[in-house]
Amino acid sequence: MKITFLILFTTILSNLIYTQNEDITIEPNTDTEIMIGECKRIMLQEREFGQYFIEEYKNYDPEMPILNKIQHNIFSYSITIVLGTWCSDSQEQVPRFFKILDKIDYNTNYVRIVCFDRDKTGGETDVSNLNVELVPTFIFYKNNIEKGRIIETPLNTLEADILNILHE
Repeated sequence: MKITFLILFTTILSNLIYTQNEDITIEPNTDTEIMIGECKRIMLQEREFGQYFIEEYKNYDPEMPILNKIQHNIFSYSITIVLGTWCSDSQEQVPRFFKILDKIDYNTNYVRIVCFDRDKTGGETDVSNLNVELVPTFIFYKNNIEKGRIIETPLNTLEADILNILHE
């Protein structure tokens, strides 16, 4: 019984650890650590990118009246974020986006996150269907149909742009 439990536990743990396709590499020109491929939010809050993430998250103050409107509509949407951990816009906008999602109690475990290298590839992750040229790009889907994007920086604020997508 103990052996069966141990094998089962090891298998589950291995699957949890290795289900992500992220790759952390050092850029030779800048000596900067970057992530490539799919990852979970927790990975963005660690290492070099985590320094930017934590600071920007802490300092961002989203507009609560807009968040209240978003909260009534966003839960039927799935979201994909494509970012570059090397990109200053990603370092600014991605933590802000997660703060918005946290404030409205959106389960961020369901957000797909793909990290690009400077050549706009996702390493082992197939990103050909995403058609992303600039990062960060926040893609909103409803019933697996793309409904809108926020590309690089918002036109107004992130929360205002999200609300506009939800009302289209």
